[in-house]
Amino acid sequence: MSTKTILIIEDSVSAIAGYMQVIEALDLDVIPLVAPTFEKATQILESEQVDLIILDLVLPDVLGMDVLEDLRSRNPEVPILLVTGHPEELDRKKAERFRVAGFFIKPFHVKAFGEAVDSSLQRVKYRDRRPQAHHAIL
Repeated sequence: MSTKTILIIEDSVSAIAGYMQVIEALDLDVIPLVAPTFEKATQILESEQVDLIILDLVLPDVLGMDVLEDLRSRNPEVPILLVTGHPEELDRKKAERFRVAGFFIKPFHVKAFGEAVDSSLQRVKYRDRRPQAHHAIL
């Protein structure tokens, strides 16, 4: 498997550390990118291609359910895993509408989360990461 990039949109340092432990235990070739706010995540998404998004539902600047449409418009095929410590914020119908790959309520089973990360990355097809050349026809 080629190197994959995971964007973790999470403001909790301890949750980020937990995600990183799971990812490291999977022994996958990944590059983790971390955004503590949705604003930072959009900056990353403007410059990086990602293969998986792990999205916390409660961020300092937005509620995760409110940004699913934005994430889907930027990344129509990228798997998204929703994570929350606030299950009342989880709108399962909206998550299904935006093809969320999975959702986890904290504290969650580490093994199930790891399996979701692994299977999401396995489904991602190799993408050429070189910039696309634009040719003008004269």
